[in-house]
Parts: sequence; C-alpha cells; structure tokens
Amino acid sequence: MKGKGKTMSILYGGDYNPEQWPQSSWQSDWDKLKLADVNSATINVFSWSLLEQTEDEFDFSQLDRIVRLLEKNNIKIVMATATGAIPFWMTKKYPDINRVDTNGHRQIGGKRENACPNSKSFQRLAAQLVEKIAKRYSNVKNITHWHISNEYNGYCYCDNCAREFRRWLKKEYDNDLEKINCAWNTNFWSHTYRQWDEIMPPMRLGDTFSNGKSVLSGLDLAYRRFQSDSLLNNFKMERDIIRKYDNRPITTNLMGSQKDLDYFKWAKEMDVVSWDNYPSFDTPASYTAMQHDLMRGLKGKPFMLMEQTPSQQNWQPFNSLKFPNQMRMLSYQAMAHGAETIQFFQLKQSRNGSEKFHSAMISHSDSTKTRVFKELKQLGEELYNLPDEIKLSKISSKVAIIFDWNSYWGLEDCMGPTTNLNYVNGIHDYYKAFYNKKISIDMISKETDFKKYKIVIAPNMYINSESLTQRIEDFVNEGGIFVTDYFSGISDKNDNVYLGGYPGLLKNVLGLKYDETDALPFETQHTLENDSQKIGNGSLVCDLIQPQTAQSLAHYGTEVFYSNYSALTRNHFGQGYAYYSGTRLNDKAMDYFLTDILKQAGLKADSSKNDVEVMVRQNDDTKFVFIINTDSEVKKIDNPYPGSLDLLSQKVISKQIVLQGYDVRILRIQKS
Repeated sequence: MKGKGKTMSILYGGDYNPEQWPQSSWQSDWDKLKLADVNSATINVFSWSLLEQTEDEFDFSQLDRIVRLLEKNNIKIVMATATGAIPFWMTKKYPDINRVDTNGHRQIGGKRENACPNSKSFQRLAAQLVEKIAKRYSNVKNITHWHISNEYNGYCYCDNCAREFRRWLKKEYDNDLEKINCAWNTNFWSHTYRQWDEIMPPMRLGDTFSNGKSVLSGLDLAYRRFQSDSLLNNFKMERDIIRKYDNRPITTNLMGSQKDLDYFKWAKEMDVVSWDNYPSFDTPASYTAMQHDLMRGLKGKPFMLMEQTPSQQNWQPFNSLKFPNQMRMLSYQAMAHGAETIQFFQLKQSRNGSEKFHSAMISHSDSTKTRVFKELKQLGEELYNLPDEIKLSKISSKVAIIFDWNSYWGLEDCMGPTTNLNYVNGIHDYYKAFYNKKISIDMISKETDFKKYKIVIAPNMYINSESLTQRIEDFVNEGGIFVTDYFSGISDKNDNVYLGGYPGLLKNVLGLKYDETDALPFETQHTLENDSQKIGNGSLVCDLIQPQTAQSLAHYGTEVFYSNYSALTRNHFGQGYAYYSGTRLNDKAMDYFLTDILKQAGLKADSSKNDVEVMVRQNDDTKFVFIINTDSEVKKIDNPYPGSLDLLSQKVISKQIVLQGYDVRILRIQKS
C-alpha cells in the first residue's frame, strides 16, 4: 500500500529510447511503466545523429516532444549529452575522429564510445552540441541529473594521440627527456630517446608484443595514465559547459573494475558516481558486492545504479534468464552497498540491432502480465514505500581493501612470471573471505586516510612509493593491522623494481625478505603447513620468504624443495601487526590466515557461510539491516534483531528468519 501523499525519492526507471519507436506509442509506454511505479527516464544517450543530421544543422523538435511527454507524466529526467556515439557524416568529414587501434588500423565509424579523445574536431563538435543541449534544457524542472557520454572506455593510438602524449609527458617529466630515459630505463634494447618525436604510443607496430605486453613497461604505464586522463578531459569539457547553465548533479556511467580508466581520479571530477551492473549467470554474489563497494569507495558516498537488466543480457556467452526474485535481490543488494537509485537498461526492448535480445521492462510481448514485469511492479511499489532516510544512511566499515589502477596495469602488463596473474581476482580473494564472515568492506584508494580502519588490506599492490610506505608504517606503528601478499611493493610508478630484495620498501614493516618466486603451472597447488598440520593450499606463485623480525605462520609442504621457506608471516611492528602471504590461498588457508588477523584486530566473524548476506546502513538514530538470500534455495537464519520490523513486508520478525530463494528483508532498528 502506497503511503498517503508520499513521493518516491528513489529514482526507479532507466534508459528510454523513444526515438526507436513511433510517437503514437510513447504514451502507451508510460501508461504501462507507471503501473510499476517507474518515476525516471534516462534519455538522449545516443541521439547525436538525430539532433545534428548534418554539420551545424540542429533539430531538437523530437527531443522537445520527449521532454514534454515526460513532464506531462511527471517523470524525472536524467538528461544525457548524446556524445557517446558519433554520426556517420562526422566520421566521413573528419576522419581524425575515428580511433586508430594498436595495429595501426583506423576505424571507419560505427559502434559507440569510439571517438579519439584527442581529436580537436571531436572536441569542437561535442562542445558545440553540449552547449546547445545545456542551454536549451537547463530550465526543465524534471531534470535531476546530467549524464555525460556513456561508458567511457578504450584507447586510441593515432597521430593526434602521439602528439598529445608527448605534451603530457613534458608536463609529467618537467620537459626533460633525460628524466624519461632514466625513469623508463631506455638503455634497455637501445631505446634511448634523443628527440621528443621518437616517443610513440606502445603499439603492436612498435613496442608491444603480440600478447599485449610492452617492451618498456614505464612507457606502457605512462600511456595508460595519459589515455585515462585524455578521456577524463573530454568529460570535464562537457561538465564545465553544462555547469555554465545548470547546477544539478553531473555524472557518467562507470563499469566497475574495468581496466582502462583510473576511476579514483575520475571520481574527483564527478558530482556523483554511477555505474552499470551486469553480473553473469555464474558471478558470485561476493564479486557483485565487491563491485558495488568499489563504486561506493570512489567518492566514499552513495552511488547511482545507472544500469542493470531485468532478466537476460544480450552480450554475454549465455543469455540466461534471471531466476524468480533474482532481479529484485540484485536491486536490494545494490542498495545495501550504497545505491541511491535503481535503474535499468532499458525501459522498452529494441526490435532490431545488437540489443534486441537484451531484456527490458516492456518486453517484445508488450505486456504488463509477464513474469518479469510483475516482479518489476512489486519492486516499484516496495521502493515507493521505503523511508527516504535510507538514502541518507551510511555504511561504517572497520576493514578496507586498497584498489589501485596503477598496480592493476603494472601487474597484468608485465612480462612474467605467469600469465595467470589477475589483479581483480586477487582483490576478490580477500573480499570474499571477509564477505563470507559478514564483515563489511570499504574499497579505498592509496590516498585514503587509513587511520579510521582497524585492518587495511593491499592485495597485489605492485606499485609502491616512499610516501605510501611511510603512511603504512605509521598506520601499523599506531596499532593498525596491514595485510598484503605476493607481488606487492615490487616497483615504483615507472615500474622500476626496488633493489635490495623483495618486497622492496615494505621489507621493514613486514619484517621479511625474499629473493625468489616460483610460478606454478596450470592448476598446480602446494600444501601449506604449520607444526606439521596442513592448513590449506597455495597456488599461482610461491614466494620463498625469509622472515627477519616476522613470525612464520605457515611454510610450504615437503613436496617442494623450498619447504623450509615461509608462506605466511606476521610481524609485530610498533603497536600493530603486518601480515604477508607469499602465495594465492585457497579457502581453507585463507580462513586460517584470517583467524589470526581478526583475533589481533578484535573483530568478530560469522562463520556460518550460508549464502545469506547481511549489510548495515545507518544514520544517527536508525539502523537499516539488509538480510539477503543470494541463493535460489530456502535459507533459515537466526534474527540478529528479534522483534524488529521488516520494511518490505511490514511485519515484525521473530527469532528466526526464513528466506525463500533470493528473498530479502530490510530490518529497521532504532538505536537506543
């Protein structure tokens, strides 16, 4: 039952592309969508070719009609700038707009998110379009957010980018070519630069191998930073134009832990973070939760769930249906981890093109009687009746995991010691371990203040610096617990290995050193032991750790020649502890490792491992406890707050909670 006089504050809706349909069908769409309490639409994402059919000939009449339709139906608008896909007239007239790939091939147009970020033609035409859109629609009261471009990603290797890259390098290295030669160790393979124009993007035509690895890793890292900055400059250009006319929040939709862009740097330029969540049929619930927490961590604030799908996704290997209640569960999981909107791609399913089998609120059946629409209707009504204060609540975590795009790039792009290194999976190993113990996690950058946490974890922190090392030592010395593992602390920002033994500058705080790392082929695992007791297995790599001041917690099994070397250590440093794992731990070994870490931190853990997620959002006087069954099977758990009110069913829950497949409870607890 809807609250009397209540207006739903949570944006519930998604991408709407009425330009793909006859105008006579538009009102019928909204008659259906309003049955599900849809209150928002993201529009104008891919409309450039309709707004500007030839250069300098603009026609906003259709967009005007769409805006009037949404105003008439009292629908909130997320207004996009239409710059995410470029018209064919533009790619023909200005070929420098088309990206050049790593093989030196220039594209001919088509697809989307494919404009060269350093094309002056693109920047001029995009700025002109955004200026007209912002000026024309800035007085539309229903607009809640501005949405710039769409899913920025990918790199360009054209001559424009090469020239701008050199300008970028001059700023980064004080206009000193010799500093670059020193930083990148260019004497390697006779790569010493004598002229600026000798520096080229790392391409397959030049300094990139067929496996994507680069000859000069310093060059590779620099080019990744440059391309991320170049796309960010395009975002900032559009943002600044909008800001001349309107002060409402500006965003662009990110894509979780994708590799191309340094999102922590991007988030500083965004008013609010938004992102698109598309888990696969077999994506673990912990992995999806980690992605949400990463998006929340970019600004340390709530985020917008800009896109998800009601059921099938068109672009994955298997377009599996979502189970009954799974879409609802995923929506509440996003909210539990910080989402302040629940939005979908898209509101109406396309008839043609690559997204015709991507599900939507209104499917090809054009019916409101479908299984999926009924679930959307239930979700809409529930969201309508949730208290507004949920949006104002926060997540308070005692444990943080550092996510670092520079380490991501450096680790995965280096030659050796194994092709199986996967940065995000390494992060997820630790996230999953805490998630399974129902301990909330903040995903943070290296720049975050560590002092508000009891435990800071830095998996695969490949890139390190003297300043970061000092902050880590200060954190541990003052009583904090720092955890890291293999391939951490190896190199500086230019991928120069720190000399004197691994793990470089971290040797002191970790109280250990090692000189060798074994790379394990395929699915090989080695046993890990403590006092002749097997505590689990290690895989991927094995650091041959030599404790200095650290205490050994486990060593390798006797099946390997390095069984007398440590695999896990703990170092008492000042008032705190620093832990190290020299191998990728399986679940049993990770539980063993975390038991000691949590004991030293004084944190309690839930070891039930029952596929029920528990997350708490709170404000000064109220807790909102999300209890989520992430599995299709029925689960029973003890109620952590007996006698509490479930906001979704409006029922008081007793001592036990019975959760059907993908079921959700949101308990409201008044603080005493």
